[in-house]
Amino acid sequence: IWTEMGFREMNGNMIQSSFWNFDALFTAQDHPVREMQDTFFINREMNLPDKKIVSKVKESHEKGVAGSKGWQYEWSEKDAKKAVLRTHTTCLSAQTLAGLNIKELPAKFFSVGKVFRNETLDWKHGFEFNQTEGIVVDKNANFRHLLGYLKQFAKKMGYEKVRFRPSYFPYTEPSVEGDVW
Repeated sequence: IWTEMGFREMNGNMIQSSFWNFDALFTAQDHPVREMQDTFFINREMNLPDKKIVSKVKESHEKGVAGSKGWQYEWSEKDAKKAVLRTHTTCLSAQTLAGLNIKELPAKFFSVGKVFRNETLDWKHGFEFNQTEGIVVDKNANFRHLLGYLKQFAKKMGYEKVRFRPSYFPYTEPSVEGDVW
């Protein structure tokens, strides 16, 4: 469905560094999501990307950039090297954006991948599931385009009736939830 809509696939390992899984996405190193009850840590260190990227992420955490105050703490490279089973596929989006060639814009990317959360198992929670996501890099893209992509995706999945509701997700703004019938 995503390729039919003009998206290119993003791929990556299920084991990621905390740098890509958290730091590059501006999740503070003392954020509760990084605790053992939420994340599966692997007992090894990962290599970090290019020093220029690491430096920018460190600066954004410690001092902020583009008007942000950052988290105002001393960012730890050691914490960033910790290996985790990825908790979302957004780490693939971060890696794709970091390596993006400006000459290839506009561009659209998607991923479908297994993710892991250290959840208490019940009828609606498992410790692994599949997530899909997409990113559009285009100076002319707007919120209506996002809703259009989501509606088209649902229709291609066989759901003709789609409704969007404003919602809160801590890592996206604005945020919506979609209902399909």
